[in-house]
Amino acid sequence: MGRPEKIRLGETLLLQKLISQEQLRLALEEQRRTGRKLGRVLIEQGFVTEDQICEGLAKQFGIPYINLKYANVSPAVARKLPEMYARRHRALVLEERENSCLVGMSDPSDLVAYDEIARILKRDIDLAVVNESLLLQTLDRVYRRTEEITGLARALEQDIGDSVIDLNTLSASASVEDAPVVRLLQTLFEDATQVEASDIHIEPQEHRLHVRFRIDGMLVLH
Repeated sequence: MGRPEKIRLGETLLLQKLISQEQLRLALEEQRRTGRKLGRVLIEQGFVTEDQICEGLAKQFGIPYINLKYANVSPAVARKLPEMYARRHRALVLEERENSCLVGMSDPSDLVAYDEIARILKRDIDLAVVNESLLLQTLDRVYRRTEEITGLARALEQDIGDSVIDLNTLSASASVEDAPVVRLLQTLFEDATQVEASDIHIEPQEHRLHVRFRIDGMLVLH
């Protein structure tokens, strides 16, 4: 498909008999009162599920609905769209094609997002609908900072060699924010926060350092 058309979500769901006129009226009242998105209001009030909204949008636009729970998303492909834009526009590059990219969006009627993504990718865009909750989980996974952490750890190893880090001396340094160990720890904490890890386990080995995050009660090797 080409550039999408703007639609009214409520009317689309109403026409497809996924919600009633009364449910739409109540949801619109709540939307005006709170300023939240209509789709989120409909879901929270139990009138429709997120998957039903996705299926309704896919039918309206004549595009696929891709369940990210079962999709094999390549981080290298996804990162062709910078994280800031992926999160801002709720979008994910799913596939590179010969002359285009397949992009999953939670709101394929967002014309501003479509135009900006096309400009950044410098490719034609084929759209798919994706579940917003699963999209956010996928973004957390594909934009993790594993490579950056590995690079910082190697830089730290070269910087200190076999010497011992004195944290008291480090804290008194004027350039503490630039210290490799500080940047490494900051990046680790940011990555742990992004994946909602409850704690970080740093396990020194003879020739390496294992870092594990506890996610959903399970220790996961970084």
